Amino acid sequence: MLEKQHEPIAFELAQSVKTHNHKILYLCNSDKEARLIKNELKLFLDDTEIGYYPEREILPYDRFSTADSIIQKRIKLLNSDKSNIKLIITSCINLFEKLPSKKFFVARKSFKTNDLLTIKDLTTSLDSLNYERTDKVNAINQYAVRGGVVDFYSGFHLNPVRVDFFGDQIDEIREFDPLTQNMTNKISEFQLFSGSEVSLDDESIGKFKKAWRNYFQNHDERYCEIFQCLALGKYPEGYEIYNPLIQLGDSNLMDYFSGFKLIKSHQIDQILTSHQAFVEERYLEESIDSSRPILKPEDYIFEIEDLQVYLKSADQLSFSDSNLAIDYSKEKDIQLKELIEKQVNGLIDTLLITSSEQTKLDQINKQYKTNIASLPFALQNGIFSCIHLPVRSFISKNGKFAHLNLDEVMNSEILNLESTPANQDSLIEKFENPFHDDELVIHVDYGVGIYKGLELLKTNSSEEEYIQIEYLEKEILYVPIRQAYLVSKFQVSQSHGVRLDSLSSAKWKIKKDKAKIKARDHAAELLDIESRRSVATSHQLICEEKSYQEFDKDFPYVLTADQVNCIKDILKDMALIKPMNRVICGDVGFGKTEVAMRGAFVAVHSKKQVMVLAPSTVLAKQHLESFTKRFVNFPVNIELLTRHTSLKNKSKIYDDFKDGKIDILIGTHALLNHDISLENLGLLIIDEEHRFGIKQKEIIKSRQSTTHILYMSATPIPRTLNLVYSGLKDFSYLYTPPLERLSVRTFLNTQNQQIIKNAIDRELARGGQVFLVQNDISKMEGLKTQIKNLVPEANIDIAHGKLSKKDITNTMNGFNSNSIDILICTTIVEMGLDIPNANTMIVIDAHNFGLSQLHQLRGRVGRSMRQAYCYLLIPTPDLKKAPKAKLDSLVKYSDLGSGYFIAQEDLEIRGAGDFLGVKQSGHIEAIGLSMYLSMLKNAVSDLKGHEQEKILDTEINFNDRALIPDTYLPVANERLKIYRYLNDAKSDEEINKILEALKDRCGKPNEDLLNLIESSKLRILANKIGIKKIYSNLENAMITFNDNLTDQVYKKLIGLIQTGSAKIKLDKENKITLDVSETNNKRIAVAGLLNELI
Repeated sequence: MLEKQHEPIAFELAQSVKTHNHKILYLCNSDKEARLIKNELKLFLDDTEIGYYPEREILPYDRFSTADSIIQKRIKLLNSDKSNIKLIITSCINLFEKLPSKKFFVARKSFKTNDLLTIKDLTTSLDSLNYERTDKVNAINQYAVRGGVVDFYSGFHLNPVRVDFFGDQIDEIREFDPLTQNMTNKISEFQLFSGSEVSLDDESIGKFKKAWRNYFQNHDERYCEIFQCLALGKYPEGYEIYNPLIQLGDSNLMDYFSGFKLIKSHQIDQILTSHQAFVEERYLEESIDSSRPILKPEDYIFEIEDLQVYLKSADQLSFSDSNLAIDYSKEKDIQLKELIEKQVNGLIDTLLITSSEQTKLDQINKQYKTNIASLPFALQNGIFSCIHLPVRSFISKNGKFAHLNLDEVMNSEILNLESTPANQDSLIEKFENPFHDDELVIHVDYGVGIYKGLELLKTNSSEEEYIQIEYLEKEILYVPIRQAYLVSKFQVSQSHGVRLDSLSSAKWKIKKDKAKIKARDHAAELLDIESRRSVATSHQLICEEKSYQEFDKDFPYVLTADQVNCIKDILKDMALIKPMNRVICGDVGFGKTEVAMRGAFVAVHSKKQVMVLAPSTVLAKQHLESFTKRFVNFPVNIELLTRHTSLKNKSKIYDDFKDGKIDILIGTHALLNHDISLENLGLLIIDEEHRFGIKQKEIIKSRQSTTHILYMSATPIPRTLNLVYSGLKDFSYLYTPPLERLSVRTFLNTQNQQIIKNAIDRELARGGQVFLVQNDISKMEGLKTQIKNLVPEANIDIAHGKLSKKDITNTMNGFNSNSIDILICTTIVEMGLDIPNANTMIVIDAHNFGLSQLHQLRGRVGRSMRQAYCYLLIPTPDLKKAPKAKLDSLVKYSDLGSGYFIAQEDLEIRGAGDFLGVKQSGHIEAIGLSMYLSMLKNAVSDLKGHEQEKILDTEINFNDRALIPDTYLPVANERLKIYRYLNDAKSDEEINKILEALKDRCGKPNEDLLNLIESSKLRILANKIGIKKIYSNLENAMITFNDNLTDQVYKKLIGLIQTGSAKIKLDKENKITLDVSETNNKRIAVAGLLNELI
């Protein structure tokens, strides 16, 4: 008996569109099927001819809102010019939803470059359309004003829009990336739509209030939080339950696509009936909360009778069983062979073979001499192949066309194989996070205080911003911006109960001196290790270009910019005689394994063996799967050795490794024994080294002097460690999120059955899977029974470390292949499992987990293009302050962007602790991580005999305003960031770049800012020469030199004075006076003189 055949829906729809030249709207059984058909249609139609309208991915009466990315896709299609679109695919469930009338989606206003418009007019329009004003635009429905620039983000535009004004005129219109805030391209016009799918202008709010009060006459609006938010023009989570009361008119999805012929799936009646029953069941579950009254089902959605008006005229595709079939029980290569025979024997006319992996296609082209096809595919006789996303295989209704896809279709949502846009930046740029108000900071000379923001201080004729720090007894220290480098975050693992230092006490100096001595001892230890490695030699591992190119081509995705740099570093290190000692740091899922596999490939190619060491059996198995899959087209032998390996197999593996029959050996610390011969070991890859015990680390160290070693760490390691270890260990950072990855939405809730049920229903409804984490093994069976009662139709299984190897393997395989819906497990999932279809994680008793554990757990979901959810459940809202703060920070910083690093500060402290060793933790706690690292770096440099670079902070005062006005860049933290960038700049080019970025974000600079830019350029010149102070009034500029002026500068200075060409006078105390009375720009006059002295 053959398995059920996939119906060739996409093929028949595409043929129908082409032959009858009409437009079709196809109603699928589910959103999952719609996504699959959309990908299959791309074989036969151009992308622009296909429309896909997604489901909301929330439950009826949900307490959640739909993800921004989905709202954008929906609005874009409803609002698009549909003349080009030939086929629209959507789930039939979408028919139930009441949408606003078509008029709503018409653009309110349209503007072009050079149109007359004031900033006030634009912001008034945005306010009336209910956009929310923020400091920085990074989500739909927001706008921000800085200087002469207005940013706004509407669901109707794919990217946010930046409008740059010149007076009362639009000077330029640009799109920008919300992550980096940098411009992506210029456009000539923009349209103003309401920010979201429902508008909360005054008129709509008035209508909503009236409708709500009429409908819920027995409810008190004061207790309904959603009502209160909507009445204030805000969108709370779950506002969609009141959409029918907010929007004008009730349109059906069909009303938007008049002119499209409707075709429905076979099971549509049954699906619509069961969905209506589901809405009624949800109504009963959710209507018990009196503070959140909900509409009755008949007022909330369309009823089936209403839909019949549209459905009765709909056609159905009919498929009779073809005589030909694909036997899915056989291996792919046998399926291929059989289909090729049928084509050669004239049973089918056309065979199209697709895969997302180029090497698979190359092999087939070699073997069968197929024709290379381009997409969209035009029907013609023969055997063709082309690269495409993983989709289903099928045979056409008439049996004349067959399509075979060589990939496993695990899930319909697969990353696009398009190249990365140039603006896909690494997050490193956003890593340098400035301080937050009331955060603990540390000043090199005065110790720990509280950051109180920036303060503008005026003297007689100049104004400057200062960093304000509060110390014990409310003493305030004002630090000039040029000395910002003296202030850093106070990073310790426990910030509760930290005692502030006093400006009038010497205690801080004693503490600092103690730590300095310790840092010096620590530095000596580090250098001792280095000296032993520096005399060791290892084999140079090099691979010829052609073979490496083949391996590179076999990677089905696009490398991120960070991966490219990281791979370069590793290949360069391995080609040297000096043993490599490199650490790759990167968040879970950011592509460390691919980087390591490339290193392994080069080592094997150089006739050397590779060992991969993982901290757990589960992770070792996953590495085995990843490596085996990645090396499938290359002659490489890979084996696994763990504590579960039988004695007989163990001794065979030892012998085979010794005889060179195994190229790559993957395993747990079972590899760390003296029975394994390491004579031909070229590369050792160690994953999550900090999870190994001290004894194992010692064994690793004893073996490491002559082997290339690559460490992989998902615990963030501060970049400053890089400087400390320079020459001892090298670091590479992977901070670019893979393309199209969405951040994980994280929620902190008190545990109850309804939240768990909703979360599971929501995920299973979109064809996904759920992780349920419970670290107490004794409670698992009870939890399984409880979940079974909540969702009887789901497949549930359990995995934890105490189960037998066989049981764990079976469960994991079941979860991997989609046959298990819900996996109840302990934290073994944090060990690097990769299941793109599991996008909901529920953590029971989240307060019992460490922050890095939770962070890594959360990294297991959101590994595809789907919106992922993580629920941290706690037994009671009244938790102690520290665990609550930990969980809050995780919820607050769930973004993939800059905030994500703040949640990692705690992890950095751990990461640094793991690297520096336990002995150092006391001193790190006393003076904070950043200062300890800076001391350690200086101590290492001293012991190596390196001269330390002196930081000169030249005081520059031209008796005018040289600053970033708060009207130009209103957020103090953002200003502080720019000040620090300017202070750190080492060249005029860097400063010009900063100015360009500011112009893009805030518009034309004013005089205060241009003064600051010129002063920053002067500071660079002054540093090169050795100038302490530049002071200027209307008549003269006084320049004070350091005591140790170089002979070269001194000679040039005397030469200038003697020739009398510059109006200079030399005073006795290293000071010269320059006459600037006749120049308009005094800074340029001083710069002219300094340039002559260089």
